[in-house]
Amino acid sequence: MTKYAWKGFSAGLIILLLSSHRLQAVELEPTTLTLSDITGAMTLDQTCINYCITGVCVWLRCSIYECEIETSIRVSHYNPDLIVSVYDEPGDNPWEEAQLIYGSLESQGADSFVGLFHDAFVGGGHRVEGGNPNTDHSLRFKEATAIGHPFSSLTDSIADSGYYCPSEAESMEPYLSSGFDALVWRLGLPEMLYLLNLLPGRRVVGSGIQQQWGPVWPRTGFINQKDDVKAAAVVAQRVGNIVTQTQQPHIYNPLNGNNYNRTWLPGELVENDPDTGVWQMLAPKVDTQCYAFGENDVYSQSWSTGRQSEDNRYAFALWRPYECCEAKGAYLFTVPVEVCL
Repeated sequence: MTKYAWKGFSAGLIILLLSSHRLQAVELEPTTLTLSDITGAMTLDQTCINYCITGVCVWLRCSIYECEIETSIRVSHYNPDLIVSVYDEPGDNPWEEAQLIYGSLESQGADSFVGLFHDAFVGGGHRVEGGNPNTDHSLRFKEATAIGHPFSSLTDSIADSGYYCPSEAESMEPYLSSGFDALVWRLGLPEMLYLLNLLPGRRVVGSGIQQQWGPVWPRTGFINQKDDVKAAAVVAQRVGNIVTQTQQPHIYNPLNGNNYNRTWLPGELVENDPDTGVWQMLAPKVDTQCYAFGENDVYSQSWSTGRQSEDNRYAFALWRPYECCEAKGAYLFTVPVEVCL
């Protein structure tokens, strides 16, 4: 082999090795969430649990022979009710255990429901809808699921102490899957009849003109937002809004009570209102505090900094407020007291 041929061979080998290294470098680490991760992310931070003693409930208990007054402590706190996952493809849930249980069913559901009407591609795939595919990435499509938080069912046992309120949710129970809600999640036709909620600026995550993350309505998988993290947050807010109400025009399982003694339930999740619920990101970043989506980050570091997922898969825990006291007869009234931990 001549000197020049050897040089050419060496140069080609170096280029091949560099190309191989470059290909390995761009391989994405998948965003995943496990049961162990969720357990480890549980927090007693005041922004999440917000535990307070809010009063003393007074009860009247009567027997055949007499009546007497009983009391019980009234408490308020937030429960982690749901894990809401947002991602691009049907059946691509980052929560591994949920993916094993429901992933294939969700994919089949999406294919079946959409296939009844047309043969169009049924997934989201982070695709761009219209515009230049190289530059216009503002209109996105997301899939989503809402599943009962693993801690939810344990609250029933803790409630026996009289100092804790059980969740409305049941652990690992599906409350919404965009795969089974495929037609409404894509077309949103019933939602378009709620004209009042569709008014610009009326139901928006964030406030003002410069810091709007996106509209809650129509509650579909399409979201016009250049920031993928904020797009996922708005979609999670839409899912939370659906499942915390009954009789919504979607295929879902609503949260509608916990059958516990005397309970003041959280009700509808409303955007920008932490009194109805707060969020904790679990993947790709684990937050140690909770918040309402819509932070004003116009003049500060963007909320999404450090929260980007390379494969566009996200998971959030939804914490919602409960207030209750143990029943000890016929409820009369509450003596208000407020002591927060």
